[in-house]
Amino acid sequence: MTEETRTTTRTPRFEPARASDPAVVAVEERQRVLLSRLEEGRRAEAALHAERLRLLAEFAETADELAALLHPDRVTEARDMQRRSMTAEVAVALNVSERFVTAETCDAETITALPTTLNALARGDISRQHVHKLVTHLNTLPAETWEAFEAAVLPLAVQLNPARFDNLARRMRERLHPDSLTIRARQAREERSAWISEDRDGMAHLHLYAGAEDILAIDARLHHHARALSAEPDETRTIPQLRADTAVDLLLGTSAATGGAAVELVVTVPATTLAGVAEEPGELSGYGPVDPDTARRLAAAAPAFTRILTRPDTGEVVSVGRASYRLPAALRRRLRIEDERCRFPGCNRRAIAADADHTTAWQDGGSTSSDNLAHLCRRHHRVKHATDWDVTQDPDRTLTWTSPLGRTTTTRPPHRDLADATLRARAILSRAQDSDRPTTPDRESPPPPTSENSPPRTGTLDPDDGPALTARGRGVLARIRTPRPLPERTPF
Repeated sequence: MTEETRTTTRTPRFEPARASDPAVVAVEERQRVLLSRLEEGRRAEAALHAERLRLLAEFAETADELAALLHPDRVTEARDMQRRSMTAEVAVALNVSERFVTAETCDAETITALPTTLNALARGDISRQHVHKLVTHLNTLPAETWEAFEAAVLPLAVQLNPARFDNLARRMRERLHPDSLTIRARQAREERSAWISEDRDGMAHLHLYAGAEDILAIDARLHHHARALSAEPDETRTIPQLRADTAVDLLLGTSAATGGAAVELVVTVPATTLAGVAEEPGELSGYGPVDPDTARRLAAAAPAFTRILTRPDTGEVVSVGRASYRLPAALRRRLRIEDERCRFPGCNRRAIAADADHTTAWQDGGSTSSDNLAHLCRRHHRVKHATDWDVTQDPDRTLTWTSPLGRTTTTRPPHRDLADATLRARAILSRAQDSDRPTTPDRESPPPPTSENSPPRTGTLDPDDGPALTARGRGVLARIRTPRPLPERTPF
């Protein structure tokens, strides 16, 4: 075969566009403008994040100052509780998780000690992702190595994307750490853990934190099992599917490699679904909706599952009044299913690992009843009792929280929020369907929103509404909520 024949049989490639074509020139110029504005937007976002970190660091400083002023004889303990309260305050004000605020505050206090990195962020030379990864590594190093670490990795942050930068920064961290890797690895193993996170469509993720060699060995085993199964003549599953199925089989003991173990779950199934005459989804406690077949399959395993029908039994225990402080098992189970999570604003910890707290304390006359009980994780249980956070509960189990700065927010059992969200979604779908139909003269338009028909405002109060907030603290919190405006020519 000649060279000419080989070239003519290759798949043809796109020819370069004619640079002189006016249409091509116009599109390329538009792309340049868009890319330039994207870059401006990235720099503006980085500058705003730098300002946010400064404000968070200052807010944390005010929390420490307040602890020293209020409890000069117990500064360390008071500082811890004021930090928890401050974290909750900012999380509720910004409508983010406390874990996020804690991480941001950690970044803020570290990065404000590194003006070179903070200035690089303010200029937009690096992104918030770079800063977070840098700080994550930096906080595991002794303070005396920070300057060297910053000087070593900051130029990499300017050049590399966050993922690649993280890989090199991790290696540099290992080189600069003065302690033996053997000792550090032994200590790190004490933190090993496994946890789950929910996803959509009846799925979830399983996370495992363990030794790198164990993880790699597990990965290799899954890979070899999946490859071996994929070689079977009738196998139609993909390699990722085979890896997942192999892991499930090994962990649940359905493979010959291990023995089985019973697991207790709680699934709520409509009676009609359980009878097979309807296809309404079930509700897996701690996760959410599951398909009817899965719900029936779970409910059928009576020894391993607690069956709960959507039609409550007439003998269900709702209250024991003032007769007992301790919760009966039936009431505890009901509240766990209803609450699902800690009832503090923004907290996502599971009710199964939380305390059933008396909203009005037992010693203050509170009853052991469903409308005076709510699950609080241990962290927020302590915040409620050890700081100035206040909470009241309505008969429908709505909790109204008031922060130390005077802001209020409400939390409700998830099933109520889900029901309301479903109604809103149906209303939107109904309006969309109506818009596709020809309008009729006699159809009345919905009345405009007024104070009479608008839903009640449930957001947090403005900073000025807080009665106990100092002028400095109120100003800092307001600036965190509303960062400095962008220049007049905004990038987007």
